[in-house]
Order: sequence, then structure tokens, then C-alpha cells
Amino acid sequence: MTARGRYIALEGFDGSGKSTQAELLATHLDAAGTREPGGTPLGASLREALLHSSPDHAPAPRTEALLFAADRSQHIATVVAPALEAGRDVVTDRSYGSTLAYQGYGRGLALDELRSLIDYASRRPAGASTELPEIILPDVVVLLDVPLVDADRRVHHLDRVGGEQMSLLEDAAAIDPDALQPSGDGPDRLEGEALQFALRVWRSYAELCDAEPDRWVRVDGTGSPADVSARVIEAVATHPAMAD
Repeated sequence: MTARGRYIALEGFDGSGKSTQAELLATHLDAAGTREPGGTPLGASLREALLHSSPDHAPAPRTEALLFAADRSQHIATVVAPALEAGRDVVTDRSYGSTLAYQGYGRGLALDELRSLIDYASRRPAGASTELPEIILPDVVVLLDVPLVDADRRVHHLDRVGGEQMSLLEDAAAIDPDALQPSGDGPDRLEGEALQFALRVWRSYAELCDAEPDRWVRVDGTGSPADVSARVIEAVATHPAMAD
């Protein structure tokens, strides 16, 4: 009987380099490379609705969570489970950690309800081998850890604040979350709300990683893509879940 493949996710804040590293890791492992959202034809349509809708037509927070769950369910059923069952490793750019970070910590939705939704969307599809777990979650989650100030400047709400100011905000938030309330000459109300959202998400990843040490591993995401790739490959290769 063919041993099932291993399921590996790259997680991190926007601009952490996870898409590049997911592609490099998939190539190194000769794995199936995919992503959430958008790893299936249906998912591509959901991705468009989720990520590119105008502000006037943006989904409400719970709607957003449900759309991500729909994408994940289709992804598990048509991409992940078949590859794992065939004995092929799968590397995905984002997985359930992003739901908890963005819709949970970021949007403020209840984490226990989101975890139930994640489990429901990640159930082994009907007819799949019982060698697969009943709930198909990544065996390994690699968190690319980068300072928020170094995250990709294409993230619009970071473009509007200077690097020095962002560093000060990060330091203040580590001590006192209320330090991010907009005041004085700092960001205006909308910019301040965006910064608070970004910091909630960015800081949540460390908490998620610490909560599941048997699944998650933190990797320094700073430096050249080649240097980070070497760290990622080493972290995955030595993870207990990857043992034959």
C-alpha cells in the first residue's frame, strides 16, 4: 500500500514571503504546490470575490469566513486529499492558520466557532481512503516570522506609515495594546484601524504557533529567498511529522 503523502502549509503575515517559499519547497520536495484561497477553479472564483471586491461590496466578516471555508472544503476534496492518497506531498500557501489569524484575531470572530468551521470544511471527502485522517489538516505548518516593518510594502495600509513609526508602534503594542489608539500626529482614524488590524493579525501568529508546537514550526523569514528557503527545508526535513 502506498504511504500517504504529507501535507505542509506555509503561513505568515502578508509580505512574509510565504508564496515564494511555498513554491521553492514544493519544487524541492517534488510536491503538489497549491494555495488557499484559489487552489481550484471554484476557489479561483471565490478568491476573486474575497480579495478583489470593492469596499462597497466587501463580504461581512462571517460571510468572509464562510467563503474561505467553502474554498477550503473544495480544496481538500479535489486537490489535497487525492494527492495525499496517491502518496504525493502537498505544499500549500496558507491554510487554516490564516482563518484563525485574519477572521479570528483580525476580524474578532469567535475562535471556537472558527475552529469548528475549519474542522467541518477539512473533513475527509466521501470515498477517500480511511488512511487519511478524518480531519485533514496540515501535518506541518511553517510560520515565516518577519518584523511587521519589513513586511511587503505592497500592503496598502503599511505604505502610509513610515518604517520608523511602524517600528515604534510594534514596540509599543508589545507592551500595551492600547498604545495603538490613534492620537496626536499619528495615523488618522482609518489608518489607525488598519494598523490595529495588521498588528492583531501579525501578533496572533506567534500565539497560534505556540499553541500547537507539535504541528507548527517558526522559521526566521528575514534575509534572501535562498537563505530563507534553506531554513524552511531544514525545518520541514527535521519535523517529526516528516519521518518515514
